[in-house]
Amino acid sequence: MSAARAASVCEKGDGLPIAPVFTSPCDLASRLPAMIAEFLDVEKHLKRRFREDSITDILIASLLSLPGNDVVVQTPSEAKTGGDFDLVIVAPASEDAVQFRVQAKRLTPHANDWTTGSYVELSHPHNSGIQSRLLVSGVGRESLPTIPLYAFYNPAHVCAASGDTVTGIELASGWEIRERVKAMVKIKPKRLPYKRIGSLQPLFFPLSTILCPPRPVGAPAIPLPTEVRSAVEEAIEMRSALAGFGQTLRILAPPQVQSLAGPDGGRRRRSDAVPRDLRARQLPAIIRTAIERRDERIVPARVKRPRVILIAEDNPSET
Repeated sequence: MSAARAASVCEKGDGLPIAPVFTSPCDLASRLPAMIAEFLDVEKHLKRRFREDSITDILIASLLSLPGNDVVVQTPSEAKTGGDFDLVIVAPASEDAVQFRVQAKRLTPHANDWTTGSYVELSHPHNSGIQSRLLVSGVGRESLPTIPLYAFYNPAHVCAASGDTVTGIELASGWEIRERVKAMVKIKPKRLPYKRIGSLQPLFFPLSTILCPPRPVGAPAIPLPTEVRSAVEEAIEMRSALAGFGQTLRILAPPQVQSLAGPDGGRRRRSDAVPRDLRARQLPAIIRTAIERRDERIVPARVKRPRVILIAEDNPSET
């Protein structure tokens, strides 16, 4: 099922909706990963393998099912390579936005040791790593500030075996994963363990980092771009240091993200975590059009991959 079809089923109610209805982004971030994990476990009984596209369709349709009219999905006429979907958080009043380019991978579990389960297509195609290169190479040319991410989908029995330290949906920095893919492509024979969940787990952070970052009590359901961007940057920076691979946002990111580091190479103060050149100074016309047509929910557009837009309320005097 395509993302557009999944969203259409959810919106029109023609038959059983594939996406459950969540009360808020925080509710979705809390409950959907476990549902995805259970869904992936079903394939053991069906004797078939669910592709990443199937899980991504559920995720997109679930976002579209959020109450209100603050979610718009732009659908492409033809899918192209480089990322499975884009997720944009936008605040129209301040014209601020942040975009996440997401590439999805699903786990092939190991029969006995959950840590040696592998994301076998991580260096797709044919262990060349071209897909990961495409994911990160274009973000600096985007009209919106863009952070590349991987979404890793994991079945429930693996989550249980991990002691629930792994969930059904885990996110990781696209820059960090790219560095590991580059190392795998270079080494022959391929003996590096970077496709294994046990090796990549130190980079994981939850879906709630984007959909439910820390914010004031009583704030609107959709978080502000500044809140989301700061939470994701902090998650990447912290996990980059813990993973022991020696890569950080300052080293890996395009020039506009390198300014997150201070002159001594250290992390800027929290209040400076979103420098001015990382803000969207003016929203692109394609985003403005989506906001204007938000009541339609699903909008065909000249995009290379499905784009989910979450529209946040803000006060321009406070930004």
